[in-house]
Amino acid sequence: MENIEKNETENALPLGNEIRNYLLETSKWGKFLAIVGYIGIGLFVLLALVMLVGVSYFNPGINNGLDMRGVGLIYIAIAVVYYFPINYLHRFSKEMKLGVIGNDQQSVASGFENLKSLFKFMGIFTIITLSIYALFLFVLLPVSMLFMK
Repeated sequence: MENIEKNETENALPLGNEIRNYLLETSKWGKFLAIVGYIGIGLFVLLALVMLVGVSYFNPGINNGLDMRGVGLIYIAIAVVYYFPINYLHRFSKEMKLGVIGNDQQSVASGFENLKSLFKFMGIFTIITLSIYALFLFVLLPVSMLFMK
């Protein structure tokens, strides 16, 4: 019995009311943004399916729909990439709310772990995006200038 009480006090979350309120409000906004993100992913997938399947039925004369199928595949790729940060945000919100309301340090730590993963994903994604921009700017732009002469 004594070990259970000791374990509960070790897992207790030593936060003031102001910090608890900030974390709860942050988890609510995070949940809202995650839900909107999941809806956005669903719309991307739906639009991709329309482009993959529907375009060939409505307008079969344009390259057999190859243009739109490519765009549909790009939309699916965007939805897959977009899923990961949205999922991290949703798990952060869920764990943070559970941890703050239940006074559970383990849940709060799990929430912050998901927030760290979200920031890490977005940081790596930003580095990749900036690298692609630099590639276009410093390699493809000068090459295209050669062909314009």
